[in-house]
Amino acid sequence: MSTVYVLACVHEDMNVQAGTCAQEQWIPQPSVVPELTIEDAQQIGMAIALLLAVAFSLRKIRQFLETYN
Repeated sequence: MSTVYVLACVHEDMNVQAGTCAQEQWIPQPSVVPELTIEDAQQIGMAIALLLAVAFSLRKIRQFLETYN
């Protein structure tokens, strides 16, 4: 995955009164969500699939037991 760069101003170079920046620089774009590797995404997907399979199985067991009550 390629890194996206954005233009930013160093805090020390910012003139707050004038709203200008003395020296701008390119920095990697910050992200709220960390980057996932394919292995991490597969692991999360498998955990979700397992959770859904267990929930489906428990629902079917409950339906089966309710038919005999």
